[in-house]
Amino acid sequence: MIYTVVIEDTADLGSFRCAARKLLAARIDPANVVWTQQTGATLFADVPPDAETIASVPRSFVLLAEAVACHRDPERWALLYRLLWRITAGERTLMARDADVMVHRLQCMAAAVRRDQHRMTAFVRFRVLEDDDGPCSVAWYEPAHNVLRRTSPFFIDRFASLRFSIVTPDLTLHWDRRSARFEAGLGRASTPPSDTMEDWWKRYYRATFNPARANPRLLQSHIPKRFWRGLPETQAIPDLLNEAGGRTQQMIAGKP
Repeated sequence: MIYTVVIEDTADLGSFRCAARKLLAARIDPANVVWTQQTGATLFADVPPDAETIASVPRSFVLLAEAVACHRDPERWALLYRLLWRITAGERTLMARDADVMVHRLQCMAAAVRRDQHRMTAFVRFRVLEDDDGPCSVAWYEPAHNVLRRTSPFFIDRFASLRFSIVTPDLTLHWDRRSARFEAGLGRASTPPSDTMEDWWKRYYRATFNPARANPRLLQSHIPKRFWRGLPETQAIPDLLNEAGGRTQQMIAGKP
């Protein structure tokens, strides 16, 4: 018999845990499980009810699953269940075997999520707008994976005294200085236009740009081009790179 599991939230590890627990308790082989995000009628059987308790899993698996859940690979749930199946079937040291093909693939997915989180903390830019409750900072960002919820503690800890919202196509975070609220994602058009602080930041970026150290390839390795449209300072990069050679020669000629 083939069983189907619907995970409606694209990064809902809780739903995966609940379903995986039932499947393992009923000893349902991974080959007999289809994981999907599409709701509605299905030709497959429902997830079986709990049959018995199952052994605990290594914490290393839990940490890996928390990151992999945010990845956009549609096979992530099936891969996690296969790995969990092998661990509970007796391969208790599987998580320590980095050379295992499945472990390696999931570790790469987790690394991609962590890298995307780091980029989000570096590339989010806020714009200030005024509403009935005063100033509120709003940012729009398009992550490669579903990392907003996982990365939200960074912004809340850093900007705890501010009202702010971070909008992504998948999810929106609102912080009101007391609690966080998540809503559906929105498009870029939902965020406000540029503000005076953004103009100041552009001038600061131009003033601190060192033409003698201009390296377009290295620049794009640190700030991939797909992020440029969301960063106000990158609008000046083409002109700064074009001017770099002449400005460097002026610096050399003017050296005492």
